[in-house]
Amino acid sequence: MTVPALRPFRAEVPQSALDELRARLQRALWPDDLPAGYGVTNERVRALAEYWLEKFDWRAFEARLNAYPQFLTQIDGETIHFLHVRSSRADATPLLLTHGWPGSVAEYLDVIAPLTEPEAPGAPAFHLVIPSLPGFGFSGPVKSAGWGTHRTAAAWAELMSRLGYESYGAAGNDAGSMISPEIGRLAPEKVVGVHVTQLFSFPSGDPAEMADLSEADQAGLAHLQWFYENMFSFNQLHSQQPHTLAFALADSPLGLLAWNAQLFGEHLDADFVLANVALYWLTGTGGSSIRFYYEDAHTTSHPSEPTTVPTALAMFKGDFQSIRRFAERDHENIVSWNAYDAGSGSGGPRDAAGHYAAHEAPDVLVADIRRFFAGLSRTWPVLEQAHAALRSAVAGIVNWSAPTPCADWNVTQVFQHAAADQLGYAASITGEPGPDFNPFAPSGTLTLPAADFLEPKLAAAKAAFATVTPDATAVPTPLPQGALPAQVAVGAAALDAAVHAWDIAAATGAQSPLTPDLAAALLPVAQELAEPLRGFAYAPALPTHAEDDAASTLLRYLGRDPHWTV
Repeated sequence: MTVPALRPFRAEVPQSALDELRARLQRALWPDDLPAGYGVTNERVRALAEYWLEKFDWRAFEARLNAYPQFLTQIDGETIHFLHVRSSRADATPLLLTHGWPGSVAEYLDVIAPLTEPEAPGAPAFHLVIPSLPGFGFSGPVKSAGWGTHRTAAAWAELMSRLGYESYGAAGNDAGSMISPEIGRLAPEKVVGVHVTQLFSFPSGDPAEMADLSEADQAGLAHLQWFYENMFSFNQLHSQQPHTLAFALADSPLGLLAWNAQLFGEHLDADFVLANVALYWLTGTGGSSIRFYYEDAHTTSHPSEPTTVPTALAMFKGDFQSIRRFAERDHENIVSWNAYDAGSGSGGPRDAAGHYAAHEAPDVLVADIRRFFAGLSRTWPVLEQAHAALRSAVAGIVNWSAPTPCADWNVTQVFQHAAADQLGYAASITGEPGPDFNPFAPSGTLTLPAADFLEPKLAAAKAAFATVTPDATAVPTPLPQGALPAQVAVGAAALDAAVHAWDIAAATGAQSPLTPDLAAALLPVAQELAEPLRGFAYAPALPTHAEDDAASTLLRYLGRDPHWTV
């Protein structure tokens, strides 16, 4: 199959379109004025419309867009527009940035330079891919139905592959905060991390979820309830009859301005608001953009399992307030959760300060993105090797009930214990929930395929330790010793995984995954940690033999016979 070409693109709106826009604004008909409780006020819309006529410079915005490489390509039958700005740094991480409604690629123009070419040499750099959502701006209008969260996520995964990126991050705002986690769900082997400004997780109806919520979470729910009762009509209309509204949005730039302005905070500068609104008007996508809501409201595809890709939230005061208890139900690998007050809101209760964080607080958002992805890129080789050993030991097991060197536990129980321990280390670092069973009383029954049970726990441990710097002196652990220096804490998690990998291999007759090099790296850790753990985690040390290699020496120190057989 021939892959559609990537065609260079420049924004070049005909002057006749700008002249017609001006004429329509000049002869616009106005409704009677009403108080703010009835919606966007005449005063607000009139101020923006006058700025649009007298001061807003579309050509300046167009030039700003054209300062960056832009392309068009065909994906799933539709034309997709995107900016592709590569860093000069060879170590840059590819990163998707996805906007929402009523925003556009204009949301991210302020963060392109600091993300691609950071001033500090040690700061992470990124190759940026910033697409216009299907049906929005230069990616529209779309001709086909179904362009909701899932189909867009699949298109973005295809776009990144088409650009040659097989490992990348996904970040987003608004609709982008729904699409980015979905990309991670569709391509977890490619998406290294997901960074969003909202995690749209809501109460499930289970009363237990509502018990003992913090004051901050209760305030977040109250804000959500207020938004639902006072501001949610746009969502209902978009979800039920978008085409009915599309006639007004296609015919009147004043109508489009008033409708979209309801979701642009009063504190935002007019140039930003009008760049977004004008982009919709001049591309004829006011109507097609709102169909995103209809498609999501009518989809029959609803994920039944949580996402597993490392996830970060940077939420801003005044915007949607995510509640971690609900979010962790839908995203099981949240490794970073930060709340900020951008201090940008100066309007009334309808002013959602911080919603357009990339424009309102670019330095804050950039710093959070950098920290998150820098942490994910930090790896601990000894932990990677130990996790590989555990995967190797589990692969191809036939007899899950075979006895093991671990007292009365069979292979399944050792496996459950080893996986749960990795999640326990992650929970100690992140403060997130640990295993939902006692690792020292494993049931011996698996309700999931082995890989599905193991991989999220290994990923959680890897992501948690990725946030630990090598010079950290007090890394929380689940061990009786408590917090430990970074090298020791990582070694402890690796020791646990590697030794239990040997237990499973010995029980199943497989080749030992505990290599001499890995054992040599873990022996000093064992010698530092094992004594307080004798009796419940490790048996008394066995005498060493002159012919012992590093693996045998480690195993004997931990009370295991290197030549154990069933």
